[in-house]
Amino acid sequence: MRELLSQAELRSLARLKLSLRQPRSELVGAHPSLRTGYSLEFTDFRPYQPGDDFRLVDWAAYARLRRLLVRVYKREVESPLYLLLDVSGSMGKGQPKKLDFATRLSAALGFVAYRGQDRFGLVAFTASPEEKLIPRRGRAQLVSLFRALTALESTGTTGLNTALSAWAERGWEPGLCVVISDFLCESGWKEGISALLFGRHSVILVQVLSPQDLDPRLRGELELVDVELGKRRHLAVGEVALRAYREAVAQWNMAINAYASERGIPYFLFSSAASPVEAAWIMLGH
Repeated sequence: MRELLSQAELRSLARLKLSLRQPRSELVGAHPSLRTGYSLEFTDFRPYQPGDDFRLVDWAAYARLRRLLVRVYKREVESPLYLLLDVSGSMGKGQPKKLDFATRLSAALGFVAYRGQDRFGLVAFTASPEEKLIPRRGRAQLVSLFRALTALESTGTTGLNTALSAWAERGWEPGLCVVISDFLCESGWKEGISALLFGRHSVILVQVLSPQDLDPRLRGELELVDVELGKRRHLAVGEVALRAYREAVAQWNMAINAYASERGIPYFLFSSAASPVEAAWIMLGH
């Protein structure tokens, strides 16, 4: 199995923490439970109601106020991490390849979740989603994640709207969805992200572009081929065309950033030439 992360990189990642616990204020303790994965923190009192557990009654408050009050706790419930990884044809392009960066970043995030004893899973998608790993915790899950990531290949067409919507409609437990893609999708991406939000998931958007995507070094009479759709276009590439291209890419990226900002979604743009470990630190090391 190809090494995704070196020992030095793993040591660096071991200092990071991924917060996957969502607070919910509710009355707990009415029945004993064997469930693990949450902690309790006192938040408030409320009047006693028939059926409440007498163990939650604050008898000191009753002695002072002559009113039955029960303690309310905030339960921090563990949410799973879903790594939603674009494996379409365009992700296999660039030097370094965008998919190589994306798989190594996925491995880094999975390792951080493993260190935090959180559940994590992997979904690969093109125009449709494929669950590679359902969320679990533990060392065996980490090994399975690394194995699945090294086996991924880029192929097919991107369909962010159809793929993410189809996955969200399957009714998975709400969790943290890290969507890793170049977002170069002719059919758009807003509907897919909205479907994740509608499914009560938290979302992080990670856009990966190659140095060639960001600043192509092309000149002269060329035939450009869409790697996913097979469309061909002949054109003369000069400084004017390159300037127009860079402006178009910048506007596309700013549209993603603006959409994310309006909805409180963290958005990150990384070059495939960057270090995935440094990218993980930028995402989590606040």
